[in-house]
Amino acid sequence: MSENPVQRLNRAYLDFASGKIDRRQFAFRVAASGVSVGLAAKFLAAPAAAQDASPEAGADNSYTSPTADEVRAQQEAHFQFTEAESEGGVVIMGATSTATLSTTNPLLSNNIPTSPVLSLAFEAVVGIEMVTFQPVPGLADYYEVAADGKTYTFHLRQNVTWHDGTPFTADDVIASWDAQADPATGTTYTADFNNAVASYAKIDDYTVEMVAQDLLAPVVFMSASQPSIVAAHLWGEVPHADWAVDPGSVGTDPARVIGTGPFKFVELNQTDLTATFVKNESYYDKVPYIDTFIFQPWPDDTASVEALRAGQIDWLDPVPAADVDALLEESNLEITFFDTFSFGFYAYNLNPEKTTLFQDVRTRQALFYALDRESIVANIYLGRAEVAHGTQPMLSVAYAPDRINTIYNYDPEKAAALLAEAGWADSDGDGVLELDGQKFEFSVMYSPSSTSDQIVAYMADVWGELGVAMTPEPVDFTTVLVPAVSSNFDFQVAMLGFSWGPDGDQTAMFGSDYIDGAGFNMSRWINEDYDALAAEANRTIDPEARRELLIEAMNIVNDDLPLAVINWTKGRNGHNVRLQNYKPTATSAGPVWSLPYVWIKE
Repeated sequence: MSENPVQRLNRAYLDFASGKIDRRQFAFRVAASGVSVGLAAKFLAAPAAAQDASPEAGADNSYTSPTADEVRAQQEAHFQFTEAESEGGVVIMGATSTATLSTTNPLLSNNIPTSPVLSLAFEAVVGIEMVTFQPVPGLADYYEVAADGKTYTFHLRQNVTWHDGTPFTADDVIASWDAQADPATGTTYTADFNNAVASYAKIDDYTVEMVAQDLLAPVVFMSASQPSIVAAHLWGEVPHADWAVDPGSVGTDPARVIGTGPFKFVELNQTDLTATFVKNESYYDKVPYIDTFIFQPWPDDTASVEALRAGQIDWLDPVPAADVDALLEESNLEITFFDTFSFGFYAYNLNPEKTTLFQDVRTRQALFYALDRESIVANIYLGRAEVAHGTQPMLSVAYAPDRINTIYNYDPEKAAALLAEAGWADSDGDGVLELDGQKFEFSVMYSPSSTSDQIVAYMADVWGELGVAMTPEPVDFTTVLVPAVSSNFDFQVAMLGFSWGPDGDQTAMFGSDYIDGAGFNMSRWINEDYDALAAEANRTIDPEARRELLIEAMNIVNDDLPLAVINWTKGRNGHNVRLQNYKPTATSAGPVWSLPYVWIKE
């Protein structure tokens, strides 16, 4: 299997950091990967040198990041943005199925499209660079890591104001981190934050310090500990337990939906859930060319695709696989394909108080062996996805399909044998298996779409042939599915999509500390061996050694199968050719990050 440019870049970085190749060889391989040498050298060479240091006491793990201006210049050079021939206009993002904004408070966001849409208005101290996916300054002008490798000092930008004109200061950062650290706030990233961060403090109005719990791999610490920043003058006195129902979180009081980003929130229409933003004329960085951005949900895939075709919306991400070929024939549209950190999966609820059907690993494995995932990719995704093996996505530093212990290729005979071994049998001849008097009957909760409907229907058919009675349960994503899997855990099996970051850390979904709403461990899976390996990986500075630990941890998950990853998602972004400088990428903000550079060609 050939590597994509980001995987080649990751491999070059690992070889350089471990001393296998020198700086000149690194630069040559980066150039061959299709990534700017200047960009990669700026973001990878210095951290690699720091990470090559021993984590033993006395080692010098110091590092100073590039400045925010340097990041912007390198990124603009790579993407070769053009100057606008005209300014103004409205750009509309459509959403497939019934995906809507779950909140207008970025700290409470736990889904797509909410996170990318809110990233237009809200920013974090540290951001993600869009070529190498490495952490870079955001609201920080730059940051420094002390020799101990644990103490991070963030020097904040001093020319930033909130959308209401109030100056941005360290007080805003501390108030936001306080909320992130408090389980009462209800953010699903609290455990991530608290497991990474030992302490934080304001040094002065434009300097904050954060100390790691341990000597963590820098990319892990950055991704785990950097929530979006909200305004202290608006939120500082609100009890964290009240944030979820605050008018600023549900979109009914625009005066409380105040960020620092390139776009300002205007309204969330409570009837059709359309969200409107306008450009921030006082933005400290790249002021957008366009005047207005609208996020517009559509009732189903057919309606959203027809809206894209008719020019009622300007982009759709993702385009349903079944519609790609037809849309490629449209002269006014362009489809951009790319690898992603995303995947489709279904999760078993392992809480015996909800269901005891899936306690035996043989049962969980049997259902997965029964799925012909090559057929799902070929006939439902029409070849625009890839069968997943393991849990590390294609762009991850720990993606290693040749290192996986258990490959769940289609094998219905093995599936039937495993169910029999687990004790399932049709003792009464009604066609449904039983065990200890319990019928093998359950529902799969999912958000309906043209793709999801087909997958769940297929699962019901093939599992039915084994004597397993599965009922598809389509529900609204925001009001039913998200609460079911993130707070009340009221489901038997749930099918969803998810997207990782590039660091390979998956404890938010599989770690024992991340159940009961503290993270994304919706299966309530607990495995001490996994916890120990994942923790060791995140404390390991050497990137190649860390990669080995991540692969070992992934195999524990894959063998025990608390959830089953069906496929790796291929990006399928459809956009109108009138959008110039529109550059979707694989990050969580990928559909919208380039919007400040977009201009409309009429």
